[in-house]
This record gives sequence, C-alpha cells and structure tokens, in this order.
Amino acid sequence: MQSSLFKYRPGIQSGKMQAHVRWDGKASATIFDAADPTVPLDYMSFGVYRLEEGPFELSSADREFVFMPVEGEYDFRIADHHYTGSRAGGPFATLPEKSNASAVYVGRDQTAKLSGNGVMIWFAAPANGVKPAAFVAPGQIEQVSRGKGVWHREVITLAGTSDLSTNLIAGETYSPPGLWSGTPLHTHDKDEPHKGEADLEEIYFHVARNVDGQWGSYAVQLLFDSEGMNQAYLLHNYDAIAIPGGAHPVVAGPTSDVLYFWALASSKPTDLKMKDVPEFGYLHGVAAILDALEQERGRTPVKAERLARMADEQKLDDSGREMLRQHLMERGFRIEY
Repeated sequence: MQSSLFKYRPGIQSGKMQAHVRWDGKASATIFDAADPTVPLDYMSFGVYRLEEGPFELSSADREFVFMPVEGEYDFRIADHHYTGSRAGGPFATLPEKSNASAVYVGRDQTAKLSGNGVMIWFAAPANGVKPAAFVAPGQIEQVSRGKGVWHREVITLAGTSDLSTNLIAGETYSPPGLWSGTPLHTHDKDEPHKGEADLEEIYFHVARNVDGQWGSYAVQLLFDSEGMNQAYLLHNYDAIAIPGGAHPVVAGPTSDVLYFWALASSKPTDLKMKDVPEFGYLHGVAAILDALEQERGRTPVKAERLARMADEQKLDDSGREMLRQHLMERGFRIEY
C-alpha cells in the first residue's frame, strides 16, 4: 500500500520495525495489531487462537474478520448462525492434490462465540459496509494452479469483496518444495485500477509440513522495492510477515512443501488487482511455452513398486518418501500404483 510503504519503509530497512514475527505455538496471541505503532501496517491485524483455551467471545465493532483453521475442530455461533467444521491432520493432509481449507466471515457489529480444539487464525480490517456472517466449507471452492516450472503453486481464494466481505480478501497459497510463489514479481501499492493495480496491505502466515529436527524445514520471504527496502527473512513453521507494500516473493526450501495463509485490505472497498513488475512479465510467455512442450512430451510414468525399492536403497523415511513424490510430480513424472 503506497501510504503504508512510504511510512514504514525506513523502519523496516533499519530493523527498528519488525515485519517478521514467529509465533511460538503455545498460547493465543495477537501477532500484528494495526493500532500498535511498532507494527508496519495501518489497516490490517492478525492473530492466532489456541482453541483449547476457549471458549472465546469476539465483538467485531467497526471491523470485519476472516477466520481460517490451521488444524483441529471448531464451532462458531454468530447471532442465529451456527457453523461447525474441522481440518483433521492440518492442510497437508490433502495437499498437493486438493485443499481442505475453510473460512468463517464475521462482519461489522457482530458478536461471535468460538470454541473447539486446535489452531485457528484470524485476519481483521476496518469494515467498509455491512454483510452477514458467512461460512465457506471445505471443498466449496477449488484451488487453482498458478505459475509454471519453478514458480508453480496452488492458490485458493476463500473471501473477497465481490462475495463475503467488504474489505478483506483472504485465502491460502501452497508451494511445493523448492519452488517460488509471488512470481512473476508483482505489486499492489497504488490505487490505479485502470492500470491493473490496487492499493493493499497484506499479511502472510506460514506453515510447513516437516517441522522435526534441529532446524526444521525452512523457506525464505523477500520484501523489497526500488526505494531502498531490501529484506530477506528465514521462515519456519508459524512465521508471520507484515507486508506494507513492495515485492514479496517466497521460496520454499527443498526439504518441505509450505503453505501460507494470506489476507489483504485497504482503506476503501477494493478488488484484488496485482501489477507485474515489467521486466519480469516475460515469465508468462515462458510459462506458455513450457505448457505447450509438456503437452507434446506427455508425462513419464514410474511404477510405484520400483520407486519404493529405490527409496529403500537410499534409506528414505516417510518424510523423505513424501518429498521424493513431490519432487517427481514437479518434474513431470506420474506414479503408477
């Protein structure tokens, strides 16, 4: 967002303002509060509930909220609305083949009561009108493939100003191991819809499939622009990033696929419009050629029995076998069972 970027760029670049926060996973917390002067956002807030600590009661006042489960079971009561759902096994239980995401929208001047077990995240922003509470069930919206080659990812948009909300746009992006998202580089820093760009702040919350070991899995989040902001953040499970503006690509490490929850908001009703940074737009043409050539080549099958023998020879554990499967999928192999 242009005003947020101008305001917070010096603090982010100097390190006096922290755009990267790691949640310890232990207790419910507000991670980013737009009212906090140390947070590089003017409109968006973000937090996490450990549902076992509930039940919780929330009054939205002049804001609207989008709730999204990370894992577990949940129960919402909002006026005469009652929504229940679960995300057994977390997001990676069904990925990369399909998403098991869901969301609950709480509008302005509503009271929500929330209970359950597991982890529930929320995004909040000033409401630009009144809309009723709403529920997006798992499987109601399909995830879509975006990008190609080393910048392929899967995206699902759960809420937007054309349907559920008056301001918040929210969803999830799944990145296979070793691949980039936020590519080609794009920005949403100016209110120029006629040029294909909206003026929006954004927040990411990252989770990973593989979290064991001394270091756990990792990814890298970049945050930079042409006016002096130039930051890189090492990401692990449960890391949040505040994005006032600029380019913000993410790359997953080779040892785990990652998923990040995201939401955007502005000072007024705005559709999501992202403008490609011109010198990287050629990647769309590269993707078109890759598509055409892959269709001509076809997909190379590999027998599951052979793959299992090879994994045994290399002494791969279950996590290693899953990463092998995903790397093979991204290289165009089809496994025959």
